[in-house]
Amino acid sequence: MLNLFPRGIYKVMCWKFFDKDISEFSKALRTSQSTVKTADALSELSSYFNSTWRSSQKVKTASRGVPIPPPKKKGLHPRGSDVEKAEINFFFELGDYFENDYMPYRSDFQVKVEGVLPLEDGFVFLEDHWRVDSHIFQDDPPPREPHPYFHFQRGGHAQEDLAQGDNFVPGSSLDKVPGDWCALMQGPCPRIPFPPHCPILAIDFAIGQHNGDVWRRLRGTPEYREIVKKAQDRLWTPFFDGLANRDFREKWMGPVLLK
Repeated sequence: MLNLFPRGIYKVMCWKFFDKDISEFSKALRTSQSTVKTADALSELSSYFNSTWRSSQKVKTASRGVPIPPPKKKGLHPRGSDVEKAEINFFFELGDYFENDYMPYRSDFQVKVEGVLPLEDGFVFLEDHWRVDSHIFQDDPPPREPHPYFHFQRGGHAQEDLAQGDNFVPGSSLDKVPGDWCALMQGPCPRIPFPPHCPILAIDFAIGQHNGDVWRRLRGTPEYREIVKKAQDRLWTPFFDGLANRDFREKWMGPVLLK
């Protein structure tokens, strides 16, 4: 129910010490050797998170991403590829865009996976990218394709940087090599409606997608399970309750939902 709490009360109750919860989350991540680097990165950023959250209710990564367990070597393209590492960047900001100030204004995260394809005389360096974006920009005119407020899609800023490199292929580097080639093509769609994820939930989601064994072991520890459940209750309980309201659904789904 959207009016379950007076305006502002839910945010004060649940979000006031969110930066502290991220610190507790980093401690819980140390229960698995696979996520020690994740914990270390969050710990290094803790002072920065505390400052930005208390001053403007924002939490975002700096220039470097936070390491996370990479995907298993399963179903990879091109064949023969080896996964080396993965990282996540996030930008979370609390706001009242949904006219309920316990909901986020921005809930972005981007995942980058790095790997290599060994060749006889060298390597091809590979990257994969996927992300969740918040469509907060007021377009004039609005985009032709529907952009749900929070949506999942492929690609990201890191992918754009990679594709601009001189040795990126398919690209101009193949102009001097005779013959026909084929490759995978990727566009910006589909933009799939997605529930908002705070940094805690985003990291938990990414770990689960990359390595279910690590994810289940983490969730089997009381300290990790407790902090993730608290994050779900804080963000998703009011969000999914709010979906009973049509205006709320329209703001989340955007032009996908017919009025």
